[in-house]
Amino acid sequence: MRKSFGLSLPCQKHIKTCIICLVAFFVIESILFNTIFLYIIWNLRASFNDVIKAPGETFLDKLAVNPFFASLVYSGKEGGFAKLLENTVGRVYIESIENYNVKRSRKGVSHIRDSSSNSRHTINRLGVDVSSSGETMYILERIHNLGVNRTNWEKLVIDIGANDGLLSSNSYNFIRWGWSAILVEPQSYQLDIAKRNLHGYIKQHIDQKVYFVNAVLSNYDGTAKFKLSSDIVAMESHVITDPREPGVVTEIRCYSVKTFATKFNVPTNFGILSIDAEGLGSTILHQWIRLGYRPMYIIHEDLHDPEDVLETTRKLKIAGYDFLTKRGWNNIYEYNPRNS
Repeated sequence: MRKSFGLSLPCQKHIKTCIICLVAFFVIESILFNTIFLYIIWNLRASFNDVIKAPGETFLDKLAVNPFFASLVYSGKEGGFAKLLENTVGRVYIESIENYNVKRSRKGVSHIRDSSSNSRHTINRLGVDVSSSGETMYILERIHNLGVNRTNWEKLVIDIGANDGLLSSNSYNFIRWGWSAILVEPQSYQLDIAKRNLHGYIKQHIDQKVYFVNAVLSNYDGTAKFKLSSDIVAMESHVITDPREPGVVTEIRCYSVKTFATKFNVPTNFGILSIDAEGLGSTILHQWIRLGYRPMYIIHEDLHDPEDVLETTRKLKIAGYDFLTKRGWNNIYEYNPRNS
């Protein structure tokens, strides 16, 4: 068999076919890209000509009578501009961290200099709210604007349905700010990702404690049948009650709220309770309330929940909670002891 450059003829033919396919792909892609680009330019040119020819003395006058521009402004005034700001610059914050220079003694022991000296310095850094619909910044602003604590609540966030601890997380930013946290997630591989995502932020000071719990919460102790979803974007894995439900099902540890709270020594008053439990949300939430726990803020996703959100809000009102807003699928409540 003839060989060229040490390659057999069949091998050469395969390489030649691959090269032809690659060239054809890039040529077709280039043609499509240029066609789309020229189409956009042509339409922009036509739109621009319409604006130029429109009646009016100034360019703004001409824009004002343009149907496309008018509909754009109308959509913006109807909430589009506010939503755009909320999901862009509204998620960005500047964080200031005060620190002290460290002086090393002859024995090699580090000492922090006296705060009255000029050794103090500030580190400023940009941060981004990673929660699904801006829940983190909304609650943070509420905390700051209140000015005083309504209760002696601890800086603890309990995140039930924490997933990977980053994407759409209601706990990630608070943990970075030094809060303690308990992340509950039944999918072990997602919990492992959460540990990696939060590595370096879980022991920032002596009082910060972050726990990762591979389990589900319900109204009993034992095990639960858990259906794993193949869609990592929708994130809709859930506890099943019908054993005939198709799909990949596994058994997972299940805690009642009473057992869970006792196990992790949860204080009566703490910062945030976030629940994304795919149908078990109200079951879990009402246990916390009946047991006397009063988180300062509750983030409750009502998607797939059998209890109507108006009924949930009514029950929480009796327990002292004001309904604040709905962000995406999440309802946010704030504790006000004057209502209880």
